[in-house]
Amino acid sequence: MLTPLDKRQWDLQKAAHLLNRAGFGGTPDEIKAFCELGFDRAVESVLDGPDDSTQFPKPAWAQPKNLMEMRQQASMLPPDQKKAMFQNAQKEYQKDDIDLINWWLGRMRYTPNPFREKMTLFWHGHFATSVAKVRDTYLMWQQNEMLREHSFGNFGLMVKAISRDPAMLIWLDTQQSKIGHPNENFAREVMELFTLGIGNYTENDVQEAAKAFTGYRMNPLDETFRYAPFQHDDGNKTFLGKTGPFSGDDILDIILAQPACALFITRKLWTYYAYEEPEPDLVRALAANFRGTNYEIRPLMSEIFRSAKFYSDDCIRTQIKSPVQWLVQTNKVLETGMGRPVVNVNALREMGQVPFAPPNVKGWDGGRAWITTSTLLYRYNLANYALGTGPLQVQQRNRAVPNPNRPPNVFQVQNFEAPDLSKVIPQQVRSDPKRLVAYLCFRLYQDPLTPRDTETFIKYVSDHGPNPDDTTLRQLLHLMMSTPEYQIT
Repeated sequence: MLTPLDKRQWDLQKAAHLLNRAGFGGTPDEIKAFCELGFDRAVESVLDGPDDSTQFPKPAWAQPKNLMEMRQQASMLPPDQKKAMFQNAQKEYQKDDIDLINWWLGRMRYTPNPFREKMTLFWHGHFATSVAKVRDTYLMWQQNEMLREHSFGNFGLMVKAISRDPAMLIWLDTQQSKIGHPNENFAREVMELFTLGIGNYTENDVQEAAKAFTGYRMNPLDETFRYAPFQHDDGNKTFLGKTGPFSGDDILDIILAQPACALFITRKLWTYYAYEEPEPDLVRALAANFRGTNYEIRPLMSEIFRSAKFYSDDCIRTQIKSPVQWLVQTNKVLETGMGRPVVNVNALREMGQVPFAPPNVKGWDGGRAWITTSTLLYRYNLANYALGTGPLQVQQRNRAVPNPNRPPNVFQVQNFEAPDLSKVIPQQVRSDPKRLVAYLCFRLYQDPLTPRDTETFIKYVSDHGPNPDDTTLRQLLHLMMSTPEYQIT
């Protein structure tokens, strides 16, 4: 077990750190209230957040389709009507695609259980699936709900659920796999990317595992999983040193029994929530406990969030915010809503992370890959827009995954919901530049800056007179958000 944090060391900085990493941050008042819970109650409140399903009902369009009936209807139409039917369906799909992204962003922003959404975001990147190939927004929403349901439950149950998930069946071509012609895509990725990592299986293991997942189908009547026994290879397979007439679940059970599986998942979770390149002894300790609980995720996360290592200098303010983290956390700290859907999707595309549209089967690389010259400049421009101090150039497209053959419609948007400065900056701190900057450092960074950096901001305020107006305050916020410090958490 990792050495737990000494409860006497629990303070505002550590409370902010836990809120940032386990969720999407908080306002100064929320951080203070969270800190006052004390260490144990604070961690428990993160892990045991309330059910928010009634607060975020499923979108109206999130209903299963009878694909067989739709095909039959289309087959009876003349060519021009069939083409029009297809075009209308495409328009609806593209509109729903944008709506799904903003539905989830809104849930991240307003949920009373941010840890569940942060975990769902992690598993979405882990089991990366893209609407670009699935081309069915309902199936992407359905997968998102499944990942949410299992997000900090049992990993073994979740990986079995993902093997039957209709969006995943399409994404990795499992529904085309049949006896005599097994498709190896899922069998390969379930080991390489989902459970074991490269070097812990052979090509023969991939070929044998692929036979076990034959017969996995999606029911065209209601878009649910269907097992087709006559398409399944029920012969013997030799996999990771064992031989038998294995089913897909049997293959996954054998994988879960491998020590490499717990090591792979705990290393990835630690990297996501704490820092990159975790020490081997740390990973081994976490993995042993993870296997000891039969892959229960909640106890693992409890150990991580209670460990002294999680609150060490190696961890606090060392992680680059992902685009989703930046966007949601910015709206939280500025106490604004999520804004226009087209702006949100455009912003995430420009910064390099559109939910439901990962770049490939590996998901997003994360870390330093989030920051390039162009994405950093865009973050600065987006902060300017979010503060209401300037317009934002938007490349509007009809869908989250753009068609490279169709140029975007470029236009400028003005902010329609600039932050209310009476909420963001209390009146009592505005007349004292040092106090003002200290307060905003806590709101934006949750940590004091170096004296040199602080003096730059203090001088900026002082140069604008003893009582800065709203324009000056917004420009100060933009200056503070256009720093490397604001890009990390």
